[in-house]
Amino acid sequence: MGDESTFQRLLASRPGLVRTLSDDDRRKLASAAENNNTEAARLMLAAGWPVDARGRHGGTALHWAAFHGNLELINLILGYAPALEMRDADFDATPLGWAAHGSQHGWFRQTGNYAGAADALVKAGAVVPAKVEGTQAVREVLQKPRKER
Repeated sequence: MGDESTFQRLLASRPGLVRTLSDDDRRKLASAAENNNTEAARLMLAAGWPVDARGRHGGTALHWAAFHGNLELINLILGYAPALEMRDADFDATPLGWAAHGSQHGWFRQTGNYAGAADALVKAGAVVPAKVEGTQAVREVLQKPRKER
C-alpha cells in the first residue's frame, strides 16, 4: 500500500522475495498503478518487481500510469526500461494508446497530465500510431514532428 517501513521490514525478513513471486504477486505492481498508487509502485520497482508484469486487462504498470495521465509514475517506470510497445490482452493497445484513450475516457481525465504522458512516452521511444487519437492536447503532442518534441 506504499508503507515504506513495513515494506522494508518484509524485504529484510525475506531477502529473496522477488525471486519467489507468484503470478498473483507479480500482478501487484500493475494493480498499484491501476490504483494510481505511485509510492507503492516505487517501492516494488526498487525491490526488483518485474516492470512488465501484467495486471487487469493484461495491462502493465506503464499502461495504467498512462491511462491515468500520471506523469510522475510514468517517469518512474521509464527508469526501469519497460516495453513501450507491449499490447494489453483485452484492447490490443500500447501504453501510448492507453494515454490517448484515458485522456478522453479515463478516471482522471479532468486532472491527469495526458499531454505530458504522451510526450514522455514518445520521447522514450514509443511509436506514434498513424491514426492519432485523444484530446486536442494529446493530439497536438503526437502530431508534432519528432525534432520539435
